[in-house]
Amino acid sequence: MKLLLLAIALFGATEAFKATPAIKPTLIKRESSVETALALRGGGVVDQGIWLKAFSAFMGAYTAGFILAPAMVIEQNFDTPYDKYHLFISRLSGVAFATVLYLLNTMDIATALPVAVVFACAIGVFGPLYAELKLETKPAHKVALLMLPLIITGLLAL
Repeated sequence: MKLLLLAIALFGATEAFKATPAIKPTLIKRESSVETALALRGGGVVDQGIWLKAFSAFMGAYTAGFILAPAMVIEQNFDTPYDKYHLFISRLSGVAFATVLYLLNTMDIATALPVAVVFACAIGVFGPLYAELKLETKPAHKVALLMLPLIITGLLAL
C-alpha cells in the first residue's frame, strides 16, 4: 500500500514539474485536394446518389419477390413449410418496402440518405442476421448477407 501511495505521489510530482511552452505553436490547416473534392461532391467517400440507386436495386429485387412470388422467396431461403399467413405478411411487407423505396427516391438526397442507411442497418440486423442466427435457413439465404457491404458503403456515403 505504501508503495502504491509513493508511486502516485511521484507521478503527481512529475506532472507538476512538466514544462509548458510559453507560446503554443499553431498549425495552419491546409485542405487537401481529396477534402476539396469530397466537399464538392457533398461529403462521403462513396457517391450518395449511386449508393441510393444500388440500395434501391438490391431491396427492389427482394420487394418484387415478396409481392409477386412470396412462396418462392420462402422456399428458396428457409427450411420450413409456408401457409397462407406467411404469404399474406410477405406481400404486405413487400408493399411497405416498395413504398419506402419510392419515398427515398423522390426525396432530396440529403434527407433520404441517412434514412436509407439507418433503414439498411435495421433490415440487416432484424432480417438476414437474425434469420441466420435463429432460423433454419437454406444456403441460398446467404445472398441476403450482401447487406453487409451495402451497409458499409452506405456509412461511407454519409
